[in-house]
Formats: sequence, C-alpha cells, structure tokens
Amino acid sequence: MKATVFSKAVVMVVVVMASVMNFSASAVNPTQYVTNDEMTGELMTAKTIFRNEDGHLFRHLRYTYTYDNENRVVSKEASKWDSTKATWVPYFKLDVEYTDTEVELSYARWNSRSNAYDSKVEKRVYAMNDDSATSLMLASTK
Repeated sequence: MKATVFSKAVVMVVVVMASVMNFSASAVNPTQYVTNDEMTGELMTAKTIFRNEDGHLFRHLRYTYTYDNENRVVSKEASKWDSTKATWVPYFKLDVEYTDTEVELSYARWNSRSNAYDSKVEKRVYAMNDDSATSLMLASTK
C-alpha cells in the first residue's frame, strides 16, 4: 500500500515537472517576428513582418504608408501574405485627415467578394491639444 502511494506521488511529481518544463520551453521560444523597414529619407514607406520559424522566414504582414507634404501619415494599408496565391492580399486601410483642431481616422476592411474596401467605414475624431497631439475622442461612428 505504501509503495502504491509512493509510486503515485512519483508519477504526479514527474507529470508536474514535465508540464512546468513544457510551459517554460514554450515561454522561452514564442513565435518570433522579424521586420524589414523600407525608408525614404526619414520616413518609413513600408514595413514587412516575417514569421521566424526555426531560422526560416515566412511572409506574414506588410504595411505601406503615405504621407502629406508636412510628413504626417495620411494612409496606412495592411496586407496579409497568401501563400497559396503567392501574393499580398489587402487586409485593412486606415486613412487620416487633419484639420487645425481635429484628426479623423477612417478604418475600412478589405472585402474579397467585391475586391474593394468595405463601404462600412469606422470613424474616430480626436481633438488636438495645444501641442498638436491628439487629446480627447470627440465622436465615434461606424
């Protein structure tokens, strides 16, 4: 009887240690990402994100940026890599409009059926404070 209790305790300790070691290994080795920034002078025009799996890089996401004449971002487009088609597929687009007192963000998802960004656009409007930084959300519409 004592041997049965002892063997159960040993098995339990082994199971617990194995699960802890497995958790530790997965925490040390999460999915790693590598980025490639494309610059034009001081401005980032594109960023490609690759998944790093055992030293092999796989395309994951790509962001492209458009700027106005004051070097402010006016558009950010995201694309996902489609490995079956071996092409970048649009994912979403974020447009930014600036006034003296507000910044309006418009977000639209890509619709693969219509091959266009959805007409249902989510918008957010932010007030600008004295330092030209956004401060308070004024409105939120879909």
